[in-house]
Amino acid sequence: MPINQPSDTERLAELRQSAEAVSKLAENPDAFANVVRAFRAQNAEGFQSELAKLGLLPGCRLICQWLCSKHCVFICSKLCRQPLVPAEEIPIAEWRDFALATGRIAADPALLQRLIDAVDREDALAFDALVKQLGLERFCHQLCHWLCLVRCRYICRLLCPPPPLITEVGFIPTGQIDAQGYAAGQSHPPGPTPVDAKSAGVGDHPFGGVTNIRGVFSIANPFQYKVEFSSAPVGPWTPLLQPIDDYRFDPLFPSPGHMSPFLYYTRLPDALGWYAVADMGLDGPDYLTDWQTPAVPNGLFYLKLTVRTAVLTELQSSLVPVRVDNVAPSQPVIILQLQRPDKTRIPLGCCEKVQRGDGNLVVITLQAADANFSRITAQLLGGCGASYSIVATDGTPLSKTYNGNVADTGYPAPTEFLWDPWAANISPCCYLIDVRIYDRAIVNDYWSGGHGNENWHSITIA
Repeated sequence: MPINQPSDTERLAELRQSAEAVSKLAENPDAFANVVRAFRAQNAEGFQSELAKLGLLPGCRLICQWLCSKHCVFICSKLCRQPLVPAEEIPIAEWRDFALATGRIAADPALLQRLIDAVDREDALAFDALVKQLGLERFCHQLCHWLCLVRCRYICRLLCPPPPLITEVGFIPTGQIDAQGYAAGQSHPPGPTPVDAKSAGVGDHPFGGVTNIRGVFSIANPFQYKVEFSSAPVGPWTPLLQPIDDYRFDPLFPSPGHMSPFLYYTRLPDALGWYAVADMGLDGPDYLTDWQTPAVPNGLFYLKLTVRTAVLTELQSSLVPVRVDNVAPSQPVIILQLQRPDKTRIPLGCCEKVQRGDGNLVVITLQAADANFSRITAQLLGGCGASYSIVATDGTPLSKTYNGNVADTGYPAPTEFLWDPWAANISPCCYLIDVRIYDRAIVNDYWSGGHGNENWHSITIA
């Protein structure tokens, strides 16, 4: 099968979807008539409104294409009086002749416009005269369908624009958010969140704090919009009611009493979360609202945008999954023991001295975890500003990152490490074993290390 050619399954699915949508529309004679009238008048709002009443907006483009096909067959039968004579196979030379003819037509904008006008007006006399003038009688049907179908494609773009779309969450494009709600950097515009560096613990971000929501809608005559969230794809839905500070140019500047070129105001939604499209100012036509994310340690939520016209035709975006984390990791637990040469152990309290001996080792037990673990640092701090990374006797550093594995939560269970501070040439002194853990949350639209927590345990190396 040639590359990019749709499979029989895909073709059958589209034909079935098209037929189902059109037949459902046809079951309501009044709605069907209104849709055809809106199609002929290129009335986008009327077209969308009638389809919305029957729940057929998702099939808008399929219905429009079906109407286009019917429309062009009728128009070209009317404009081309000579019948279309079928052939077993069109000669390649005939294809080439028609291609050259369309090139000549396109090179003459005035001629092309006259042909377009004749098709738009369904003026058989004018179209026939032009075809004869060009000596293209044998191409009449092909020429008509070429002109009609191109026009139809543009009509369907007008009548069936893309659905509303949430474009960014926390300045992260939604195309960079996976099905589990984790975001990949970098942000748009660049700056707030860097590109992923998973080996350093940066990537697969949840969101926390107040999160900016941006989006677009291309429907005819948008009147109001709202953004809602839910913990399940089917709802129930909670509207975002955040007031938005905005501004616009003051047309009376610089007259008396209008000394600033800008008018500052606040966009407020109604009790159901509907913002007025007309209130959107210079803060950005795509700045929808802000979301105070729920106070959970790790939760998957869904966002959706709904836009409606003045006649209350509603169009909805696809759902955007968003992982939320607003709770810092628990404080790390650090337990120290001294392991003697005979493998017996004694606990080490705060500031206890450990003496170098033949076979003496320090046992460090760590427990530090978070569902959205980013990194853990374990360092020995003290002396005169000294700082040492702690590495177990088997060469394992106690510090680590999630390194792209979202299933890695850190040290969820107490984990033991044998440490020989004397082999690491630690200078005798008082120290702190300092352990810090961070999550991966983008907080208030910025990645600045996520939420963190720390603990420490004092020790004296003798």
